[in-house]
Amino acid sequence: MADSETRNQNVVRSVEQLEESLKDMPTSLKLFSLSMRSLYTDKDVGTATEVDLKFRELRDKTREDAKIYLKIILPLTTKFVSSVKEFFAYYDALSYEEWSKMLPSILEDIKANRELAQTILKMYEEMMVPLKKREDEARIIMTKFKDLQKDYEKLTKEFQCKAKQKWAWACGLLFVPGVNVIASPVLRLSANVDAAKAIAQTQQSKIHEAAALVVAETLIPALANFIDGLTSAAGFFQIMEIELNLLVGKRGEAGTESVNTQLHFKMMGKKVKEINPFCYAFYAALPAVRTDFEAIPDDGTEQNYIQKWLDKKLKEIEKLKIESTQKAFWDVLKGVEGLCLKPKTSSLT
Repeated sequence: MADSETRNQNVVRSVEQLEESLKDMPTSLKLFSLSMRSLYTDKDVGTATEVDLKFRELRDKTREDAKIYLKIILPLTTKFVSSVKEFFAYYDALSYEEWSKMLPSILEDIKANRELAQTILKMYEEMMVPLKKREDEARIIMTKFKDLQKDYEKLTKEFQCKAKQKWAWACGLLFVPGVNVIASPVLRLSANVDAAKAIAQTQQSKIHEAAALVVAETLIPALANFIDGLTSAAGFFQIMEIELNLLVGKRGEAGTESVNTQLHFKMMGKKVKEINPFCYAFYAALPAVRTDFEAIPDDGTEQNYIQKWLDKKLKEIEKLKIESTQKAFWDVLKGVEGLCLKPKTSSLT
């Protein structure tokens, strides 16, 4: 009995962690996309100063990573959110008897969801590596902008004084004209839009410096926050897989396990109304994130860069023999123009 109570506590804790992650992940994702977009607020880098040349190099290195994200990783992220919502729908749309009969099938879905979440998580972690290098390069550029650094530090302190510590690292976006007005409501600073405009106007002539500031101070924390949330979500599916495996394995035993199964169903059913709004909020954020990445120009992008990345990734997934993830990949790739899909993947359709 104590063992089942511990399991129930673990399940409740994992659901609560999932809720917390889903609540913050849309904001982190939006701040990440705005950080990427801030590099292209001024598309014409006309001067040839050392700083401008370094900024152009920094920006061009980031463009190809952004296109991979837009065409492949973002659609897979959308699929991941769907998997969370669909899992909880089992507890909402089915009666206990129907759910119990479908338990083996549901367990297969959970395993597929866990594998998909772990695969997407790995993609985000791999994306972090080159972006971390950009952060280091941006910090070198930032050493030349003492005044801008002072303004940023002052604004960060104001954020912290106003109990906005959670997103204080994102205030660098307020220095980028155009992007700042979008960032203000995302940061729950709708009352400070005028102040954000004023800051950006004073920095209009230093737009490249402002973008470098965002890369140095905001880009990586935004992506890191999102990865933390995705890690928590992958952990949730892992815990649920263990729990339902135990319930399936003991269904033939007489006694308390039948009661525990019913308790599990009721407990999860109560969580549906709490989880669904977070999923909808996530869905609502995705179009704006896509728009940010679509605003990044294709000029100078190596045309077969995405294809090379895709071929490598498909080989990795095939080697791991994760059929559910292969299927998710195939579903996403069918909607991407300009990709050459290898015949060996066609068996997944």
